[in-house]
Amino acid sequence: MVQTSSLFFPSISFRIIRSSLPPHQQVFRFPPKANKVDIASLLTGLYGLRITDIRTMNYNGRSHYETKSGATRRTKAAAYKKVIVTTKDDFEFPPPVSASRNGAIGLPPRIAKGAPSIKFRHLLPEPDAADPSLDAKAGLSATVQQKPIE
Repeated sequence: MVQTSSLFFPSISFRIIRSSLPPHQQVFRFPPKANKVDIASLLTGLYGLRITDIRTMNYNGRSHYETKSGATRRTKAAAYKKVIVTTKDDFEFPPPVSASRNGAIGLPPRIAKGAPSIKFRHLLPEPDAADPSLDAKAGLSATVQQKPIE
């Protein structure tokens, strides 16, 4: 009988938190159900960290009151587990995301159905008459052509 190893893909979302700890220690925020073995295997598999120590602290979610249309109700944020991981090597954070766009790809502007109005015409791309893949009447792609990547 052939022994095969099974893969386990956990459905755990976690965050890297910036802190003032030494560079060989990192702070993460995990869901409370994660244990130290899961955390170590996940971080080793994803980031290739050589972990020497893991410390965990459980926090209850903060509760606050919100008033909506005259009614006050108590809401509670989700609980989390704070994890401090000590590694053999220094950890380098990914580069920060630009504050202007938050790293997100913007959606194209919304255009009303039918013919575009005058106030949105400046947002439309200019049709290229030299491109044979565009149908002149509909403005849609008549044939799909593969263009080589330069």
